[in-house]
Amino acid sequence: MKDKSSNALIVFILIIIAILGTMYYVKVIRNKEYSLDNVTIYSEENWNNSNRIYANTYAQESSVPESRPQIGNVSEAGEKVYTANNELGYKYNNRYYYNRLDKYSQVIYDAISNNLDNLKTGNYTINIDYDFSTLLNSQDGNQLLDGYYKDAVNAIKLDIPHLFYIDLSKLCLNIETSSNLFKTTYKLYINAGQNPNYFSEGFNDSYSVIDALTKVENAKEQYKKVATGEEYFKLARLHDYLLENMYYDSSSVQKGNVYGALIEKKGVCEAYARVYKYILDELGVENILATGIATNSSNETEDHMWNYVKLNGNWYAVDVTWDDPIIIGNGMIDYNTKHKYFLIGSQELFQSHTESLTISSSGKIFELPKLSVSNY
Repeated sequence: MKDKSSNALIVFILIIIAILGTMYYVKVIRNKEYSLDNVTIYSEENWNNSNRIYANTYAQESSVPESRPQIGNVSEAGEKVYTANNELGYKYNNRYYYNRLDKYSQVIYDAISNNLDNLKTGNYTINIDYDFSTLLNSQDGNQLLDGYYKDAVNAIKLDIPHLFYIDLSKLCLNIETSSNLFKTTYKLYINAGQNPNYFSEGFNDSYSVIDALTKVENAKEQYKKVATGEEYFKLARLHDYLLENMYYDSSSVQKGNVYGALIEKKGVCEAYARVYKYILDELGVENILATGIATNSSNETEDHMWNYVKLNGNWYAVDVTWDDPIIIGNGMIDYNTKHKYFLIGSQELFQSHTESLTISSSGKIFELPKLSVSNY
């Protein structure tokens, strides 16, 4: 009788274990892989349903040269002398695009931006400490997360101009899902995915990153010493110093970032615009990066990046790249030519530039500053 009772107890325990086993299990969702578009060069998304990783892959660089203005023979005019001088001011913490993100995008943005030092290792895993269950349990949760992630990463690319050592296309968002009969929970983390690391091209380890950052920091201090005076003079002196110390070139792998601009002293429109923002942020001048398309005097149109700056309560456009035009023939740029796109208003800017109100293919509209109608 005792043996029968023991057997019955064992069977009962096994049944309970089996029931509990069916009540709780852990699985990893295999989600589609999608490509995030570049902030200045757009492409169709590449969907791949065989992977659980959200991969942020930017479009390939266009092989078509950027459409800078072309001018004929010019002569050098007298340089305007700026004499105003005062303290450099406070360091401006500009998160313009962050402040216009949805809450979920801000969580992802914060997770990345708060770990910039850790990202220097090239393979650090960022755990996102936030409950996404409400979003992911909704009908279109995965699709919505797609958009929130795109907006967050592209906002970082616009708000943090000196993040040149990280290839944001190699950062991958992973979702680990735990489910039972009562609830489903989600763990989100960001890592290099199937990539060996997420360094930008030209950087292989943390030592090369730290060395590059040291060089950029030292160069930045030199530019800050030049850009002195009241805000107008900071803007003007920095603009002119860039034109004197940088030239347009698309051959380098660093052609679109501040390292290319400050250390290699060359780059394309992204490098001009990013380094201008980078130094102005340090000087306490309110400014943002703007993206869109531009059409020059030869009726050539290309994706483009420039700056919006705030001066005396009004916003103006500065296109440093187009103030460094292609010279056909001999001569040097005169003062008026190299300030043609300096502190201009909407009436003049929008004759050649069209701003983009979206920064990713999610379709979210970002309200940009309303420019002064007239030039400064």
